[in-house]
Amino acid sequence: MLKLLKARLKDQMRGMVIGLLSIVIVVPLGCVLIFIPLWLVTQSDASIWVLILPACLFLLILFGGGFGALAWTLHRRKRWLDSLFTPWGLEGSRYMVSGRQYRGTWTSVERPRTLAERPRILAKRPTQDREIIARFYRGPTLDLYVGTPLQTRLGVGEKSHASLALAGMLNRQHLVLDDPDLDAWSVFALDDEWARSLLANPAAKSLLQRLMRAGESWSLMRQVYLQPGMFHLRLYRNKNLFRYDIEPEEAREWLNDLLALARIAEGLPTPRVTAEESGAE
Repeated sequence: MLKLLKARLKDQMRGMVIGLLSIVIVVPLGCVLIFIPLWLVTQSDASIWVLILPACLFLLILFGGGFGALAWTLHRRKRWLDSLFTPWGLEGSRYMVSGRQYRGTWTSVERPRTLAERPRILAKRPTQDREIIARFYRGPTLDLYVGTPLQTRLGVGEKSHASLALAGMLNRQHLVLDDPDLDAWSVFALDDEWARSLLANPAAKSLLQRLMRAGESWSLMRQVYLQPGMFHLRLYRNKNLFRYDIEPEEAREWLNDLLALARIAEGLPTPRVTAEESGAE
């Protein structure tokens, strides 16, 4: 709950800064292009065009500058996001007016971890095509999805009063885990037994720990989900005033960690409690 209050405070501070900047720009322009020409027209026999032309210029600067700044921001964001996700072979498109979405197929290769595994891996199909979706939109929010045949639900988030209250509203209890490394997390699952076996896997736990630290320089909340057909990493809200940044190497690490987590989860016995995609999903 404290994090949400901080985020709200940052939103208000951000709005105040933008409002002050607007006042600093608009008031002097209004004085020069509206009030001074109006005074000249009322105090002398100056032509009405002395008022009309500066007023048109004021409106052009006001609205043209606003739309120009918006267009420049969207173009700059598109170039930045393209540099993150198009090298993965994903195709970009607009999402929710000001956001961007990238979709495609990723071919992952299973590599043998030991020499003894090499014959087994070479004997079967060594590649697997997975659907990959990346979305960046208002919040700021980054959603990264990796396809999986698993049809169950699992959620991992930072432990907070808000998450516990939400769990109570949804009639779901978080898992009680006898592991000090996981004390900071709230874990919710449809299949408790299956979730415990996944979290008991040292490699899976290490991957989740890394994913739960993703974007920690700017992201206020980090969550990892398994929904029917998709593993999902969400980075949500900005704990800084304006700055948020993602390096291509970081994004690639998050994708690799999600892919590795999916492979480990799929290697476990099939979950007994399953679910289907909701309409929203």
